[in-house]
Amino acid sequence: MGVELATTSDPKKNELIPSQGAVGRQPYYRESSMSVLSRVFSTVPQLGVVSVKRGLGFNVRLIILFSALTLALTAIVIITWEQLLRPPYFAWVERNYPGAENADYRNKLEQRVEHVFISMTVDVIVVSILLAIVGRKQRRLIAATEQLAHNEKIATLGRVAAQVAHEVRNPLAGLLLYSEHLKGKLDGKVPSADTQLIDKIIATINHLAATTEQILNYARPVTLALKTVDLNDVARDVVQLLSTEISAHNIETVLEFENSPVTGMLDEASIRATTLNLVLNAVQAMPNGGRLTLSTGRDGRKIWMVIKDAGAGMSPERIKQIFEPFNTTKSRGLGLGMPYAQKIIQQHGGRIIVQSRQGNGTQVKIELPADERSLS
Repeated sequence: MGVELATTSDPKKNELIPSQGAVGRQPYYRESSMSVLSRVFSTVPQLGVVSVKRGLGFNVRLIILFSALTLALTAIVIITWEQLLRPPYFAWVERNYPGAENADYRNKLEQRVEHVFISMTVDVIVVSILLAIVGRKQRRLIAATEQLAHNEKIATLGRVAAQVAHEVRNPLAGLLLYSEHLKGKLDGKVPSADTQLIDKIIATINHLAATTEQILNYARPVTLALKTVDLNDVARDVVQLLSTEISAHNIETVLEFENSPVTGMLDEASIRATTLNLVLNAVQAMPNGGRLTLSTGRDGRKIWMVIKDAGAGMSPERIKQIFEPFNTTKSRGLGLGMPYAQKIIQQHGGRIIVQSRQGNGTQVKIELPADERSLS
């Protein structure tokens, strides 16, 4: 072979090694065929393990790994050059610079191209690997930072809303009591129109009380009472509960359930409330009718439920906002349904995935841990 990798840390001690390639090739230093990263890593042990850890913050194992990787890549590139690329290249040089008078120039050209090719190829590959690793770590860091900021925002909104709701709930209870007392006092003594006005006041207070309770329920920590729950039963019961509203919207319901029970250790009340909310969202997304599809299944150690509608769909920007509290496009509602659903699913150790495209409806998938006993 025309290249040898042996070298010393002192450039003055490097020997001149005659090339064993084509006749007449000039000698060159062993060190020149090493890649830049190889030479950098080869000096690291001189710094000492302590200085590496404290001064530069390098991970020793990572340095060893990339040193080995660089050497392995160098060997592969050398073999590739020697076996595949050098013969046609040397033949090209021989054709373009023939004769004994060009022998010295041919030798220099062959050596320089060989050294540049090996060094640059190894460097490009290693740097590409490094950039890929750094890019992946950076994407993970950005995602974690965004998730942390999102969680902090939700927590802050929840605390503020809970405080406001708590301050409002007691006065609302008093207003409701006074209104009902007033209605009882005036019953039969005033025209029916005035009685109806009091009824409207009571209805408004009840609506505000329900809204306040919804905010408090969202902000309140959830204590899970886990037991074996079948997602098939949950989905079937929710559809039956909303059958009147589904029929009123002229919606066709398709149930695609797993034949066997899809069970997990879940809090039945919160999972039913979450499913009810998601199915209700799907129904409300199709005011002019359409198809509502509920499917369940098992995937290894996960169980899942998919709720799919044929509504107008959502834009990518809107999808990013659906888990933010009090962010809603509906004329009625607080925008707490999806944040509450995400909160419940995450507390179960699962995740909720939303896929939607404008004009093609929306699909919401819930993934939850399966019941370990059902896997055995």
